[in-house]
Amino acid sequence: MGFLAGLVWGLLIAAATVALEHYGPSSDPLHISLSGNGAIAAPIVLVPLAIFWGWSGIANAYAGRSVVPIATYTLALLLGVSAIGPADAFFFPQGGTQISVNDLLGGLFQGSLFVGFVAVIAAPIYWVLRSRIGQSRILIWLLYLVSLAIAAFVSGFGTIVAGGVVAGVASGHAWQRQGGRTFIAIIVIVIMLLAVFGIPYLVANGLSAPRF
Repeated sequence: MGFLAGLVWGLLIAAATVALEHYGPSSDPLHISLSGNGAIAAPIVLVPLAIFWGWSGIANAYAGRSVVPIATYTLALLLGVSAIGPADAFFFPQGGTQISVNDLLGGLFQGSLFVGFVAVIAAPIYWVLRSRIGQSRILIWLLYLVSLAIAAFVSGFGTIVAGGVVAGVASGHAWQRQGGRTFIAIIVIVIMLLAVFGIPYLVANGLSAPRF
């Protein structure tokens, strides 16, 4: 079930990304555009959520003995997200050609970046928070704040790195609480939305309110 769940999550994220790329809304007052390159907001926001939800669910189901199921889930999630490139080429072919090797390689790169890279960051944080040295609520909330700081001050891949931190912290948070996954999922979504949309808006416009 771990592989199937990860694949479904990944394909849904890929579908959302492709749909936003071509039909995504935009807002000039908010300086937000989800079409074109802006569609990468979908995997940046949703992959940490998918990692947290999958890892925490598997950890509960396997009573902590979950390394292989979590790895299988993550691999399936990566493969699902890798469908972004091929799906875009299939449904929106350019120049009359459909899926090519470049589309497959591009999709694999996207999967490795949005899932593999995030998982590599999340895994050690999750491990620390599951260990005795990580049994601290203060540490958990501090790491959530650190993720926002990374999104604000690390240029380039800052939001992706922040997603890895959030995914690892949220998974460890759920392990320590032994429940409350819905509440933690809301935290993940709020932090990632702030990282992707809120912080760039503040950097560009300060505290001025948008004018509609």
